Amino acid sequence: MNDAEKKIVANIKKHGCHVTSVFDNRGESPSFTYSTGILASFCAPEVIIVGLPNKLASSVVNNYMRRVRDGEIFELGSFYPDFLSGFDVTFKEVSSLSKQEYLLSCCWYYNDKFEAVQLIFPTTSGIWPWDPEADSDFHEIQPCLSENSSW
Repeated sequence: MNDAEKKIVANIKKHGCHVTSVFDNRGESPSFTYSTGILASFCAPEVIIVGLPNKLASSVVNNYMRRVRDGEIFELGSFYPDFLSGFDVTFKEVSSLSKQEYLLSCCWYYNDKFEAVQLIFPTTSGIWPWDPEADSDFHEIQPCLSENSSW
């Protein structure tokens, strides 16, 4: 293992997961943050958040981990409060192709065999990405990572 991989394993053992944040300083791709180790530690899917600032997204990933550690089960398509102040979120399954593109640490850690969900959030006006009012800028910031895009 290289140093980065050793750090991932150590964080999973110590905290239950490792959080990875990726920021494209050229602004060509949206930033994203994801977990590695939640499936191994708590038998729940890994989570990815695309389009939120990395610090906020890291906090949301850790909140997700704490909630699954405490026994909460998240159903795809259901809505959940208390992740983002004043807004519900929902979850969609991440496709195999998107896992290979975005979740590289998970691919390494699980040898490509893992479940992952994308946490979906609305705009500050309450518009969801699949709503007709959602514009292309919002779709670029928060692309759909599921097999069949719903926006």
